[in-house]
Amino acid sequence: MNWIWWAAPLVIAISGAALLLAGAGHLFRGRPVRASGHVLVGAPLAIIGLAAGLVGFNIQTYARLTHEGPVADVGVKLVDAPSQRYAVTVHRLDEPNSTTTCDLQGDEWMIEGRVQKWKPWANVLGLDATYSLDQLSNKYFTAERGSGKTITACDLNGPPPEVDRYLPPGWLGWLSTRAFTLDRRFGDANYMPLADGAVYRVVITQSGFNAQPANEIARAANDARP
Repeated sequence: MNWIWWAAPLVIAISGAALLLAGAGHLFRGRPVRASGHVLVGAPLAIIGLAAGLVGFNIQTYARLTHEGPVADVGVKLVDAPSQRYAVTVHRLDEPNSTTTCDLQGDEWMIEGRVQKWKPWANVLGLDATYSLDQLSNKYFTAERGSGKTITACDLNGPPPEVDRYLPPGWLGWLSTRAFTLDRRFGDANYMPLADGAVYRVVITQSGFNAQPANEIARAANDARP
């Protein structure tokens, strides 16, 4: 954790404040020379430490609230142009040796899952958004284009967490809701164009999933989207 960047300066600020208080005590006891020494040392320490601590805390807040973690790389390969069929490979980056290839038909691929979002103060302390992937499915540019077309999808559910073997069902959710750190749970989905040779990266942010082009073919397809 990067908490040391704001905790250490705050410790210095507290030490400076303690010296200031000690100086005030010496002044009231009629020891001006000793009081001035404590004030001359304590005041700069308190001011500099507090300022540095606030800057460090602000940087830490920004870093945690904008944290991104890799979820999956998505590759697209054209199978049949007239029917708009593509082989879409999802290589999960959060699990070893987890790759799924799905036969999708349409204009876009869409990845879906469940996200658990924490309160901002919990993000600052180091808790990042958690998630579980549900499925990869197809999508069309417009409802009119998709009307009456085939819906294709593949399951992306991984194995349940190891802790689920030792706790009764629902206990983790019950505990998290009573720890005052959970903000909300919600379903989330991101989609990108299907284009032969396109590669995309899916990441998890503190607010949910985010898909982004990872090569020039994907960027061109995304820019050309109607």
